[in-house]
Amino acid sequence: MLTRRVFYLGTLALAGCGGGASTNSPETPPIVNPPTPSPQPPLSKSEAWRPRFHYSPQRNWMNDPNGLVLFDGEYHLYYQYNPFDAQWGNISWGHAVSTDLVSWQEQPVAIAATEHVMAFSGCAVVDHDNTGGFAPAGSSSPALIAFFTGFDPTTKIQSQHLAYSLDRGRTFVPYAGNPIIDIGSTEFRDPKVFWHEPTRRWVMLVVAALRQEVWFYTSADLKNWSKVSTFGPAGSAANNIWEVPDLFELPVVGAPGLKRWVLIVSVNLGSIWGGSGVQYFVGDFDGTRFKADPSDTVDAVTPPSGDLVADFEGDRFPAGWQVSGTAFGSGPAGGSLAGQQHVSGFLGRGFASSFHGGDGSTGTLTSPVFTITKPFLCFQIAGGRDHVTRIELVIGGRVLQQASGDDTEILKWVSWDVATLIGLGAQLRIVDEATGGWGHISVDHVVMTDRPIRQPSNAEITLWADHGRDFYAPITFANMPASRVVWLGWMSNWDYARAIPTQPWRGQQSLPRELSLATTPRGLRLCQTVVEEARALVNPLPLQRASDAPASQVAAMLSGTAGAGRQLRMKLRLSRAAIGAPIGVELFKGAARAIKVGFDPAAESFFIDRTTASPEFAGQSERHTAPRVLTSDEISLEIWVDGSTLEVFADYGLIALSDLVYCDPADIGLGLFHGAEDPRVGLLELCAVRGTMYGAGA
Repeated sequence: MLTRRVFYLGTLALAGCGGGASTNSPETPPIVNPPTPSPQPPLSKSEAWRPRFHYSPQRNWMNDPNGLVLFDGEYHLYYQYNPFDAQWGNISWGHAVSTDLVSWQEQPVAIAATEHVMAFSGCAVVDHDNTGGFAPAGSSSPALIAFFTGFDPTTKIQSQHLAYSLDRGRTFVPYAGNPIIDIGSTEFRDPKVFWHEPTRRWVMLVVAALRQEVWFYTSADLKNWSKVSTFGPAGSAANNIWEVPDLFELPVVGAPGLKRWVLIVSVNLGSIWGGSGVQYFVGDFDGTRFKADPSDTVDAVTPPSGDLVADFEGDRFPAGWQVSGTAFGSGPAGGSLAGQQHVSGFLGRGFASSFHGGDGSTGTLTSPVFTITKPFLCFQIAGGRDHVTRIELVIGGRVLQQASGDDTEILKWVSWDVATLIGLGAQLRIVDEATGGWGHISVDHVVMTDRPIRQPSNAEITLWADHGRDFYAPITFANMPASRVVWLGWMSNWDYARAIPTQPWRGQQSLPRELSLATTPRGLRLCQTVVEEARALVNPLPLQRASDAPASQVAAMLSGTAGAGRQLRMKLRLSRAAIGAPIGVELFKGAARAIKVGFDPAAESFFIDRTTASPEFAGQSERHTAPRVLTSDEISLEIWVDGSTLEVFADYGLIALSDLVYCDPADIGLGLFHGAEDPRVGLLELCAVRGTMYGAGA
C-alpha cells in the first residue's frame, strides 16, 4: 500500500504533492561528486528521442489516452491509434497493459476501425453489479465496458457507442444497440462515464465541442441515457473546441474530510500558448449538475481602483437604483439562475442579471444620477449581443454610449472614454427588451478610472492543469482504490502533432500523475505529483548532489556531467529571498545552446525555454511560463527528462509544465545558470532513471 506524504510550506500543507529531505541535511556534505560514468557513443535521433519510461507505441500514430482502468490487477492504457501509419487516420483503440503503471506491454488493437465507424476517444468502466447485463449469468468476473465516440467517415456524424469485453480487456464486442446516444451532430464526442454512488446511477459527460459545453447524462443500465444538465461556456471558451471531459472528486489537503469536485475540459485552439491545453474548474456535483466555484483566476480580475458607481454586492440593488418589469428580480444574482448556463467573470458575490424568469422576461434597471469624475467609465458585461439587451450611458435624456454582451455568460470588461463628460451628471440604464434566445444581460462592477481596463484573454482567466505546450486530453484511471486519483495525458499539441520528427512512431504519453487539491493564497489549486511507482525507477545513488552550496560551485559541478543516457530526474530547491535574477538548470546543453528550466523572480514565474538554434518543428523555439501561486520562501523544482519528453513540477506539484524537446543527440551537457549575486542552492540532486522499455539500457 502506498503512503501519502505531507509537507508544510509556511501555512500551506501539501499532501501527496511531493517533497523530500531538508535542503540542509546535516548528514550530507555540501558537494557530492560520484565517479563520472564512462562516456557513451552518441545515439541516433530515433534512439535519443525515444522515451524509455514514458509509453509510446512500437510504431505508428498515437494521440489521446482512452479507457484508463485498473482491472483484475492490470492497468489498461487504451489510446487513439492508427495501426497502419505514423499519421492520423484509421483511428482505432490501441492497447497496452502494466502491473505497475510504468512498465507497459503493447497489446494487439482492442477496438479496430471499420469502414463505417472509427473509434474516437472515450473511457472504460468495470460493471461490478452487471447493471448492463453483459456478463453471463452466474459469472464471477464482471464485464469491462468501453464507451467511445463512433465517427462515420462518410457522414462525419459523431455518436456515442458501447462495447464490452469478457476476456480481461483484450477484445471488445460492439453492442448491438449502438449508437446509444446520437443527436445527429458532427461535433459531439469523448464520453466519460463513472458510477455516482450517492444517486446510485451512472453518469456520462460528453462535449458539444463547438458550443463549448459539457452535457451530462445519467443511466441505470449503461445502455439507456437521459440528458440532465449542461455546463459551459466558461473559462477558455471563445472560438475554440472543447474535448475530452472528466469529472472526479478530490480531497482538499490540510482540511480533513473536505472534498471538492474537479471538472476537466481539454480545449483546442484556445489554450494559454495556442493550440491544445487542459483547463479545470473546482466546484460541486450533486449527481445531476456541476456548479463551479468562483475563483480569482477563472471568475475575476483584481478590482480596479477608482470611483465606484456600483458593485452589486448586497442582497438588494444599491440605493437609488430603480427596477421596472420582472427580468432583474428584486436584487443581484449570486451566480447562475435556474435554467441558465454557468456564469463566470464577475467580481465578488453578486451582479445584476436579467435572467430572472428566463430569456422571456423583460425590464430595466436604472441608476440614480451620478457625477462623472474620471476619464473612463468601466464595467463588466455578458449576455446577448443584440442591441435589445444593452447598457446605456444617459446624459440629459440622451443616450451617448451603449454596449451589449457577446452571446456568452463570461462577464468581460468594457471601458468607455468619457473624458469630455467629466463634471456632468449621468445615469446608467440596463435594458432587456428581448424575449428569445440570449434574451438577457449581466452587468457588474461599474467604476470610474484614470485609464481603461484591459480585458484579459480567455487563456489568462482560466485555471490550467499544465502550463507547457504538450499535455493534452488527460483522463483518470477508473476502478482505482478510493484513496488514489491518477491520470496521464498525451504529450503533444494539435498545432504541430503531425510534424513531430520521430520515426517509426509519433506520439507518447506523460508519466502517470497522482492528483489532489491544495489550498493556496489564490484559492484551491490542482496538485500533481509523479506516482510512487515511477519514483521507484530513480537510482538511489545520485550522479551529482549539492546541499547549501554557492550557485557558482554547483554550476561548476554540473558542467562536467553528461546527460547519462537522457533519462534523468533532477531536484532543485532555492530560497526566494536570495534570488535576484533568473536561476535554473540547463539541459541538452551543447556548444551554443541549451534548454533552460528555472524561476524568474521579476515575473514571479517558473519557465521552460526550449528555444534551439535549429528547431525540428514549427513551435519548438518557445518560452513557456507559469505564474507562482505560493508566497513561501522555499522554491522547488522537480524535473523528469526522458528522451524528448520534459515534465517539470514546481512548488511540489502546484505548477506543471510539460514540453517536447528535440535536440541534437550530441547535446547532452548539463549546467546551472544564475545571476551575478551567486545565491546559495539549498539542494541540487541529479539521478539516473531506469528505463522500462525500448532498449532501456541504451
